[in-house]
Amino acid sequence: MLTGRQQAIFDFILQFRKENGCSPSIPEIQRAFRIRSPNGVAGHLRALLKKGVLRRANRGSRQLDPVEPEGAGPIISLPLLGPIAAGMPDLVPPASAGGIVRIDELTLGFDPKPGTFALRVRGDSMKDAGILEGDLVVVEPTPAPAANQVVAALIDGECTLKRLVRVKGRWFLKAENAAYPELHPRSDLVIQGVVRAVIRRLA
Repeated sequence: MLTGRQQAIFDFILQFRKENGCSPSIPEIQRAFRIRSPNGVAGHLRALLKKGVLRRANRGSRQLDPVEPEGAGPIISLPLLGPIAAGMPDLVPPASAGGIVRIDELTLGFDPKPGTFALRVRGDSMKDAGILEGDLVVVEPTPAPAANQVVAALIDGECTLKRLVRVKGRWFLKAENAAYPELHPRSDLVIQGVVRAVIRRLA
């Protein structure tokens, strides 16, 4: 996962290569991002190398190449909008970007719509649906979510990750863990998006 700054530098490198046929030099990156010292640029490049999105080449002075995984599709960049409660709802919904998630489209399994985002799961209320503490969920906005989909939702102004259920014409949210109660809205239930994928880092 790249930070916003790392993603911006990586995107600059990709665009520079497309326009010039080679990677930018450290001074060129420094000027583009108004970074005071070459060491600041070098630190960002080391992070990109460590995260595996760049590699050192064996030719020339501009030795950084983007890594394209074998058999991978186009790389998708999604904003990570912070944590979401998979327990009792949070008083404040996630709002500010906390970085960028980069994943190839073949691994993701679908072409995400504009506005798709990722959230970090906090809590265990969805464990029986295979969504665990610490997972990333990829959430796609939809104007018409269907019953039984897992959704990111605002219920009475509080944010949570639950299954959307409809019984006798009434919508409510249900956990996938018997320790948690059903959540019935007192006034508002707003669906922010439907979970389309779960990303898990194995220890």
